[in-house]
Amino acid sequence: MRDFRPPPENVRKPGEPKIPTRVLLNDLASTLKLVWAASPLHSSIIGITSLLQAFAPAATLWVSKLLLDAVAQAVRGELQGGYNALVGLLAIQVGILLLLTFLNAVQGASRELLGDSLQNQISVSILEKAAGLEVERFENSETYDALKNAYNEVGFRPITVATQLISFVQALITLLSIGALLSRLGLPILLLVLVATLPGVIVSNRFGLESYRMIRRRTPDARVQNYLGTLLTSDQLVKEVRLFHFEPYLLQRWKEYYAKFRAQLAPLIYRRNAWTLGASLVSAVMIGFATLQVLSRAALGLITVGDFSLFIGGIAQVQSQFSSLLSGFSSIYQSLLYMRNLFEFLELPNRDLDAGEVWTGEIDSIEFENVGFRYPLTTRDVLKGVNFKIMRGQALALVGENGAGKTTIVKLLTRLFEPTGGKILLNGLDSSRFSPRSVQAQMSIIFQDYGQYQMTARENIALSRLDDIGNDVELQRSGAQSGANEFMNDLPEGYDTMLGRMFAGGRQLSGGQWQRIALSRLYFRQASVLVFDEPTAALDAQAEFDTIEALRAQSKDRMTVLISHRFSTVRLADFIVVLEAGIISESGSHEQLLKQGGTYAQLFKLQASGYLERQPETVL
Repeated sequence: MRDFRPPPENVRKPGEPKIPTRVLLNDLASTLKLVWAASPLHSSIIGITSLLQAFAPAATLWVSKLLLDAVAQAVRGELQGGYNALVGLLAIQVGILLLLTFLNAVQGASRELLGDSLQNQISVSILEKAAGLEVERFENSETYDALKNAYNEVGFRPITVATQLISFVQALITLLSIGALLSRLGLPILLLVLVATLPGVIVSNRFGLESYRMIRRRTPDARVQNYLGTLLTSDQLVKEVRLFHFEPYLLQRWKEYYAKFRAQLAPLIYRRNAWTLGASLVSAVMIGFATLQVLSRAALGLITVGDFSLFIGGIAQVQSQFSSLLSGFSSIYQSLLYMRNLFEFLELPNRDLDAGEVWTGEIDSIEFENVGFRYPLTTRDVLKGVNFKIMRGQALALVGENGAGKTTIVKLLTRLFEPTGGKILLNGLDSSRFSPRSVQAQMSIIFQDYGQYQMTARENIALSRLDDIGNDVELQRSGAQSGANEFMNDLPEGYDTMLGRMFAGGRQLSGGQWQRIALSRLYFRQASVLVFDEPTAALDAQAEFDTIEALRAQSKDRMTVLISHRFSTVRLADFIVVLEAGIISESGSHEQLLKQGGTYAQLFKLQASGYLERQPETVL
């Protein structure tokens, strides 16, 4: 059974290379621009309130020192102003606390609203980028890794970078103000408190970077693990999973990926906690030395009770703020590494589908001239030297084994891909001159893996021509051509019925019914080129006959391209191209290819033998 493990060459290992400082600074500027653009008002409120909060710890410590000294003086009967002086200091202390409470409430509301705006803004940017990427990129696993990494940073990461930068400035201001107060007790004491903070900061930074690298390296495995979980919980696959009883295999594979992750996570946690414990012990010893010096000064009567209280409260504040200051660089750096995930995805080159001349009018002929195609970053040609021509009113069928290049030709023809060799002519003109979107407007297609959109039937069909979504006449016409009217008109709300099980009131359709809806979508667009990739794969015999008759009718004044493994469908084509390993091995009409006795004739005989009694004397 297939191993879901991604091929090693596709696993990106981005945690190892260093990102240039210039790139990180650009990312920092871009992140701050994102935050500011999301809401200048809330960004300003967060900045202002943070600066005011920066002075609060020093102010609180100083007022507490004054209050304790005043209480000590009052006990000795030395306080001037007595009770009123104490009440005044208490009022200042309470006022600072109330102001902090107000600032925290305002800042919290602004942060929440700003985060929501950012999430929406970045989500839109990611979706717009995904909508503009070349189709080839979606056939590369690295694109999905980049997309997953980008989505992981939506909402919280940009505001985290901004608040970390603000916190850095805030910590600097708080540290300077409290350091100035503690320096009254002696510079050596202040230095000991500061140095005691270093071990914890070093350990935190080291393991924070290791955690980031582990998460980045695990991205491909996490995506596979999530996919395995999806297979086990899919309503569409549950029947097949149960019937073949391979849910234990899927579950076992899911557990293997988790075990692999756990094997990396557990040692990291153990090492981090061991180093954190050691750092804490070292810090505690250094704080103990600093406290001894303060106590020695207290024994000599050189400091007041308020000064000692200031020292005790200042230790925690200095350690916290100095730690924030030193780790601020690392925190911002690490956050920018995560932001690089987002920017890497947003920096992927878009394909401008509107670039070029605008194609007008219908397509009367399509010609492939020595067309070749190779996927980016690969060395194998999927197509080599493909030549054929199809005219209006003709039907072309593409025949070949899976992987022969049939769908690639369709993607080239419909401008989803661009040739890497040769050219495609439309009405004798090089198609590359014209914008892909204007050319695609003249084409309609049903792929083998057609979409089953959890929307109304009307939307499912009209997605091919949204300007006419309210045109019931066209809706009924396309439904009649595909046979969808036979079951859609019996549903409670007709073509306004929600399809699928995802949303309330939705009606699930059979495979054949979904395919008829997809065919309706193809017919709804009044295109001059119709492309059918396995158009009868999910239909019963009667539905297949009706569809083929509809195809015959459609091909009279349009151009039709067919991919099918059913020769009952292929036979209606005027011209058949047989592909083998990306090369045209045979071409001609059904009768001509049978007379040649090549690959096509062999495939036809093989399929016909399943329906007819073998008659050796009959020449097929």
